[in-house]
Amino acid sequence: MKQNATVTRGAALLAAGVTLFATHAIAQVYRWVDDDGNVHYSSQLPPEAAPKAHTELSPTGVPVRVVAPAKTPEEIAREQELERLRKEQAELVARQRAADEALLRTYRSVDDLLMMRDGKIAAIDVMIQSLKGDIRRQQNQLTRLQTDAADYERVGQPVHPALERNMAVTRDSINDKLAAILRHERAKQDVYEKFAGELERFRRLKDLRPTPDEQADAARHAALNNLVTCNEARQCDRLWSQAIAYVEQHATVPIETGSSSVLMTAPPVTDEDISLIVSRIPNEDGKGGASIFLDLQCSNYSTLAATCRTPARLAVLDGFRVALGADPQ
Repeated sequence: MKQNATVTRGAALLAAGVTLFATHAIAQVYRWVDDDGNVHYSSQLPPEAAPKAHTELSPTGVPVRVVAPAKTPEEIAREQELERLRKEQAELVARQRAADEALLRTYRSVDDLLMMRDGKIAAIDVMIQSLKGDIRRQQNQLTRLQTDAADYERVGQPVHPALERNMAVTRDSINDKLAAILRHERAKQDVYEKFAGELERFRRLKDLRPTPDEQADAARHAALNNLVTCNEARQCDRLWSQAIAYVEQHATVPIETGSSSVLMTAPPVTDEDISLIVSRIPNEDGKGGASIFLDLQCSNYSTLAATCRTPARLAVLDGFRVALGADPQ
């Protein structure tokens, strides 16, 4: 009973206060709650109440505006981060939309994309074929130089220094060209990966599904199965020995020359011959790691690279990683 009387008195005081404010033509009334939970009404908002949640009332007691409490530094930082993420997402969406529009303007069909990709691959293959032709010519030159050196040794004379320099220069040039071929092969992988993404996006935009032939083509170019990498000298030595054994097992023509960094068979005589070259290309960091790369040799490097890639030869390349104990990529 006493509690009801207190509530009634409070309501009466509020009504009286609002009436008093209205009587004196007060334009604004503020309602806020202090830290102890007490409700206050005033014609002016004290400084300590300004950061807190409060309500602005009309002279007749009608709420006209609710003011939220001031944000903490943590809340401000969180909101700023969310806003940054929203802007970043919006930019990504805008860029993707622009890229999609450009993709659809550039290509009318999947065949257009494949033709563009294969054209870029063919251009890289031309450079690779040229390097392979140079390697074959330099290898023939090195064979002649080694024959001359053997002639010196057979008659008990030391190999002429100029001859030794020529052999060293020729070997270095061969190794440089093998490293360049590997860079080009990796560039081809970059092209395949780029166009794989564009093909997938194009099909999604056009609501198309890849054909079985396209799926097989994508799987064929998914990785360089004829490349194995190693991180330190002992591991590289072991893999290099396995690579040499792999060439000896699968090549159908005799090994022509070998060194600590390259093993090369004779060139193919027939279309069925499998002629190989395997190279050990040191990493540029000089820490003992290397890339061991198996490649095909062709009888003629002036023709298209595809003429050298028979199914039997490609099967030998594709089995290289697994044979050396590396997981398929």
